[in-house]
Amino acid sequence: MNAYTINWILLLLLSAIWGGAFTLNKYALEAYSPEILVTGRLLVASLALILIVLVIFKKVKVHPSDWKYYLFMSIVGIVAPFLLISYGQLGIDSSLAGILMSTMPISTLILSHFFLDDERMTKTKLIGFLIAFIGIVILIMPGKNTLHTSLLDGLSSELMVISGAILYSFAAVYGKRFKITDPLNASTGVTLYSAVIMLIYLIFNPNIIPNEFGDMSHLSAVLILGIFCTAIATIIYFQILQSSGATFISMMNYLIPVWAILFGVIFFNENTVWNYFIGLLIIIFGIQLSQNKENSRKPKTTAI
Repeated sequence: MNAYTINWILLLLLSAIWGGAFTLNKYALEAYSPEILVTGRLLVASLALILIVLVIFKKVKVHPSDWKYYLFMSIVGIVAPFLLISYGQLGIDSSLAGILMSTMPISTLILSHFFLDDERMTKTKLIGFLIAFIGIVILIMPGKNTLHTSLLDGLSSELMVISGAILYSFAAVYGKRFKITDPLNASTGVTLYSAVIMLIYLIFNPNIIPNEFGDMSHLSAVLILGIFCTAIATIIYFQILQSSGATFISMMNYLIPVWAILFGVIFFNENTVWNYFIGLLIIIFGIQLSQNKENSRKPKTTAI
């Protein structure tokens, strides 16, 4: 089995894990605030990653000299998007939140053009981007896809999730451009920094710490989010990112909505509306056009 096939298998696995994360996140938010949920998730993930690293390498290799990398990736790639998506999910269904993540490849294409020499924008990529943008507009059209009756409330929730997706794009491009270590230690360092940032935030905001920590089912959701949807998923993420690049890993966000819709319907009886599917199909078509292999083979003849 070649590396390309392995990366696609890992991409499918990662999309399923993160697609399910939206459902678990939605459920956990019934008992916890976004800040407590994100902190608990990161603490569990940090502990899991440290144990995994100790088993494999016997010691944690997080070098203090790489603090700028870890700080950027933790804030832009984990803490900020985790909080934005969690706050967004207070106002929209988990299935729609997953669908909105399909906007990430668009911002990744743009950022990659300016910051990654081997992932330049082409004319066909630009056309694909414009088509995908139309899909985004359709996707956030008002309908029965929000939990609030106010259009402004629903739109603000959608924009929070989209902002989280854009931050993921920044992190993907930065992580590809400034690769510093192996995927496992990179995952551990970034997650540890993220957990520390959230703990510092809670120290200065003790009023949001609850007196009770929910029932076993909600605690289990946080444990699953930490171990599988953060620790293991982050290892897979860095493996794909370092071997295949930012644009390839952004393709995962075509698959996340499928899983998010499936899990949302099964566990929350969420309803889907017409603009979910039409918007998603247009986005997929636009990004698929932009990923045309012919353009990637001859970037110099069509670069803009």
